[in-house]
Amino acid sequence: MKHCITLFFIVFFVYSNAQTNTQEPLQSMTYNSLLLLYNNTRDTSKAKKIARVYIEKSRLDNDSNKMALGYVKTALKSKRRNAIKYLDTSIALTKNSNHINFPALAYINKSHLLYEKEEYEKSLQSAILGFQSSNRNNNIDQEITALHQIIRINELWGDYSKALETSFLTFNLLKANPEIEHFSEHYLYSLEDIGKCYIRLKKPDSALVYYNMAIKETLKRKDTFTYLAFVSRTGSALYAKGNYDAALDSLQKGDKNRDLYNSSYLPYYYYYLGSTYYNQGNKEKGIPYLKKIDSIYEKKHVLSPELPLVYDKLVSYYRDKNEKEKQLEYLYKLVRVVRIIDAKRVNIKAKTEKGYLIPKLLEEKETLIDELNKKNKTSTVITWWILGFLSISIIALLYYVRRQKQFKQRFEKLIATQEITKTKNSTIEVDNNVISVIIIENILRQLNFFETKNEFLSRDISLNEVAKSFETNSTYLSKVINLKKDKNFSQYINDLRIDFAIKELEANKTFRRYTIKAIANECGFKSSESFSKAFYKKFGIYPSYFIKQLEIKGK
Repeated sequence: MKHCITLFFIVFFVYSNAQTNTQEPLQSMTYNSLLLLYNNTRDTSKAKKIARVYIEKSRLDNDSNKMALGYVKTALKSKRRNAIKYLDTSIALTKNSNHINFPALAYINKSHLLYEKEEYEKSLQSAILGFQSSNRNNNIDQEITALHQIIRINELWGDYSKALETSFLTFNLLKANPEIEHFSEHYLYSLEDIGKCYIRLKKPDSALVYYNMAIKETLKRKDTFTYLAFVSRTGSALYAKGNYDAALDSLQKGDKNRDLYNSSYLPYYYYYLGSTYYNQGNKEKGIPYLKKIDSIYEKKHVLSPELPLVYDKLVSYYRDKNEKEKQLEYLYKLVRVVRIIDAKRVNIKAKTEKGYLIPKLLEEKETLIDELNKKNKTSTVITWWILGFLSISIIALLYYVRRQKQFKQRFEKLIATQEITKTKNSTIEVDNNVISVIIIENILRQLNFFETKNEFLSRDISLNEVAKSFETNSTYLSKVINLKKDKNFSQYINDLRIDFAIKELEANKTFRRYTIKAIANECGFKSSESFSKAFYKKFGIYPSYFIKQLEIKGK
């Protein structure tokens, strides 16, 4: 197996050491001979032919596990779209298999392909399924590979603290199983996982501890390639510490192997190199590197959590130079990528919370071992369970009381805010650095009419339709709402609808007797769920609680 540092992540799965005569007809070869020939063949079309023979041979033998391996081998030599189809076939063949390698092998390879396509949510789902399968079949090597992939996704788009926690769980699982086939590669990859998590959590000193451990390991192994990859990684930690000269030195040393790294390397390198120059005060030297990241994003749509920071620096740079068109261009890009990244983080976190129960799964394994070693302590365990249950019950009760108190405070604050709003005149400060004053004033006038006439209550409203009715374009309308209302179009519409609901519920007792679904429909929402979610997001309480409190107060 080649190095698996994420700067140049490559995955291979091979489990055959047989020897064969390459001149022998393919159909008459044994399975092991076919695998060895496949592994020693650089010609892609020939390798796919060998894999097809392997599949046909296993089909005749009615061996679904071997067929599944054949499809995995075919996938590894195919273009991405076809590769995923072959992996799905492998998964379907072994969905209920208890084979040590399946279907985890297909799930993990599928996760890597989806990651390269930047389909991170789907990649996470496949990695989770791969982990669950390998955990079920007690394949530690595959478990750790799947965990690395899960951490990799969460470290980018999920919960950094959770990613770090799981990185240490993986690291400890690895240390407890030093006999696994790819221990050395997994060990280095775990050190990198931990270091990257510490960087995201703004703890560069801790990151350097683990990067330096990896550097010592690569020197011991005389692995120059991986050594330079970790030298490059230390550049990000040194940058975070403000040690810019050392950061530049490390980044430039690590850049010697650029052609061997994967697509995530260049945005990483350009970001830290450009930001280092920028923070040193050499903006003219740093900005071209940051603009290269913008070019990569525009061409390949390669996202990274640092992309908003890139656009923020570009906006500031052109603001200082008083180049308003460039400032607006990068400001618009900043708004756009923040929306995409925020949505991605929400989706990843939701999938993580739903399916990513790694600590629980690992704890279950330890619990089983403990139960075997502590058969004579059953009564003590039961006692602790009872105490634990009572503690949880008390905590839950305190949480409920505290939550109700919070809701009450939020309700009182909401009522007070509504009273103030009735007598308060709103003012808007025009910023002619973004869009001309005339256009802004016209759009604001149209928005005022739009709000007065309650046109936001239409359930089929859209940004393009509103822009068309205002006789302007959607970009201008969106930008004015962003800058003057301090929210995006969707939030703006939802807030108007929620404010309308509040006023109606306060003033109209009959309206309170409607179902939540009926109130949602009256206010322009397509479902009671979207209404309740928007209501809670704005005020921190649910509409049902608000109505109940209004009735109690007799308003």
